[in-house]
Amino acid sequence: MANNSSLSKRAALRQQQEMDERSKRNKRVLFAGIGVVAVVVVVVLAIVIGQAIMKGRGITEDQVTPPNATSGYGILLGGKQPEESKPHLVLYEDYQCPACKAFEESYGPVVEQLVDEGKLTAEIRTAYFLDGAANFGPSRMAAIAAAAADEVGKYREYHDVVYANQPTEGVGYPNTQLRDDFAKQAGIEGDDLATFQKMFDERATADFTKAAGDKFNSEQIGSTPTYLVSGVKLQFADESNNVLIMPTAESFLEAATKAWEEGGKKIDG
Repeated sequence: MANNSSLSKRAALRQQQEMDERSKRNKRVLFAGIGVVAVVVVVVLAIVIGQAIMKGRGITEDQVTPPNATSGYGILLGGKQPEESKPHLVLYEDYQCPACKAFEESYGPVVEQLVDEGKLTAEIRTAYFLDGAANFGPSRMAAIAAAAADEVGKYREYHDVVYANQPTEGVGYPNTQLRDDFAKQAGIEGDDLATFQKMFDERATADFTKAAGDKFNSEQIGSTPTYLVSGVKLQFADESNNVLIMPTAESFLEAATKAWEEGGKKIDG
């Protein structure tokens, strides 16, 4: 029979072993908890830092849709809504596109004249594929500025000023030019100028311009400028480069009306 001294020693040893095991378990739970807390803290910090960076870049959370925006992320010329009784032109452009500038110089005044006369309606959808991988390159920043100009009733004027001052392809528009010089040339002044510049600084139309760019990609438009009426693409020249649409109101309206009828007189809004 074991004596009392041996039993006491074994009991004390078991008790010590149990205490050591509990201590180890507690430490594992503690460090696991610390790890979870650390992950939560990292996630929270990432969100806060991301928001701070966004704010530092001037991108407001209060995004604005231009007052004359369409469901297809274009902006209506003259604010005139499409009607079933007349052709509706959808024009895809990129502000850095040299061909877009050339077409604007030849056909832009014609389109504006026909819109003013009530013979057709038109919207401009802006792409920015010439920015390449840049998230806020010159084309998109020009689109952001033009959309902000619509907020103060100067979309058409600003749009025309941007093309009139288009630099060599790849050079781009400096933000100061888009923010200050072009705005003033477009006739934006006083409180409207302050509103425009605030919207530009905060990139208040960033979401709208992204949606327009996404629309360009999802519709697989492929190139700019592209003129569509009822989903039918206007052809300005044949394979031999013979001009099919002259830069006159009569010729353009004839082509737009023909496309409108071929496309079933649909309004691509």
